[in-house]
Amino acid sequence: MYDDNPVKFRVYRPDSRIRDRSFTALSHLTNELWQFRSHIRVVFKEQFRAAYSGTTLGIFWNYILPLIPLTIYWFLANFRVFPSFDNVDGAAFITFGVTLWFLFTGLVLTPIQIVQSRNREVMKTAFPLSASIMSGFAKLLFDTLIRSLFVMLVMVTTLSIPEWQFVLMPLVLIPAMLLFIGSGLLLGVLNVIYKDVSRVVSIALQYGIFVSGVIFPLNSIGFLSVANKYNPFAVFIDASRSIVFQGSITNLTNFALMSLFALATFLLAVRVFYVMEHRIRGIT
Repeated sequence: MYDDNPVKFRVYRPDSRIRDRSFTALSHLTNELWQFRSHIRVVFKEQFRAAYSGTTLGIFWNYILPLIPLTIYWFLANFRVFPSFDNVDGAAFITFGVTLWFLFTGLVLTPIQIVQSRNREVMKTAFPLSASIMSGFAKLLFDTLIRSLFVMLVMVTTLSIPEWQFVLMPLVLIPAMLLFIGSGLLLGVLNVIYKDVSRVVSIALQYGIFVSGVIFPLNSIGFLSVANKYNPFAVFIDASRSIVFQGSITNLTNFALMSLFALATFLLAVRVFYVMEHRIRGIT
């Protein structure tokens, strides 16, 4: 006899993501970002427009606001508050370092802020957290481009001409970005569970600029000189400055070890974020 009301079964299975390794997770996230590339552009454009919506100056705010912190240090350097460092004009030395500082700290803070603010929002849509984070990175990279153009202008006006080896800067920036993106992903996941993480990180980074050799070289201060050998911000900023202004990386061993640590951190973070993405949406 034909049964008009067949019994329905619901099958539960464990989340298959838990079995995926780092490279599998990286491949899946890369494909995910590619699939949502048009959505990422839309979100970036919305953020870009929101910055000047209803203002008189309009779009110019997107170019003005990223430069405000740099102009403060530029004015102080021109008032001789900061001397020249390693035969590099103080204004060029500091604005270069501050630009990298904002890039690196932005790579850490962006995932934390987006996971915190959008984990409930993305529950209602198919828009993944990875795409939301990437749209935040797009805004950060735009701000960094504007700051970099300002730094180049400062270098030209102060005759702080870089060495030809500055073309190797990507070799310094790639491991640095991997480390700070990875750190941001791990801290973003942790912040969903422990809400104090974002506040602690924000406070630490506000003080960190003064103890990471961004504004003043700290090679002559015993404790900080030793501590900064293990400070990734100090290591990568020093490597960037030295290759641009001196033509070589002065502390190559520290840079190489930190780069290996960066790769390991990034691969771990990608897997943790990939495994936990679906779960963190349900954590209150």
